[in-house]
Amino acid sequence: MKFLFGFVSVVLILASCATEPLVKPTRSGYPEGIFLNATLEEVQSKIVEGCSSRGIFVMESTKNVVICGKTLEGRDAVLGSLLVGGRYSTTPELKIRFILYQKGNDVYVTAQQWIESQSGFGQIRREELKHNRHINDIQKFLFSLGAQ
Repeated sequence: MKFLFGFVSVVLILASCATEPLVKPTRSGYPEGIFLNATLEEVQSKIVEGCSSRGIFVMESTKNVVICGKTLEGRDAVLGSLLVGGRYSTTPELKIRFILYQKGNDVYVTAQQWIESQSGFGQIRREELKHNRHINDIQKFLFSLGAQ
C-alpha cells in the first residue's frame, strides 16, 4: 500500500510538471542554447563553472561533452528512489549531459538530464527527466551562462 501511495504521488507530481509552458521550445525537445562568437573551450569553461558554483559536481569534461551531477537529498531522494531505486539501491543521483559542438563562430549546446541509481546487483537504472519544468530549469541555466 505504501508503494502504491508513493507511486501515485510521483505520477501526480510528474503530471503537473507537463502543464508548465516551455521557456524555449526546441526541435529536439531538449534544452538548447547557442553561444555566439565563442569557442568550445570558452563554453565548456562556462558550463563547468556554472555547475560548480551551484554545488553540482563535474563528473566528466571532454572537448564536446560535460557531465555534471549530484546525489539527491531529502524529499528528492525519496521521490527518485521511487522512480529508479529499490530496497538495496544507492541514493539516486541527478545527472546532466551537455553536448557541445562548434558551427562557424558559434557553439551549440544541447542538454539532457536524468536520475539514476545502482541496484545491489550493480545494474544502473535511469529515468530521463524530460518534463517541462525540468527542461525549463536547464534552459534557464544555459541562458544564465549567456546562451541565446
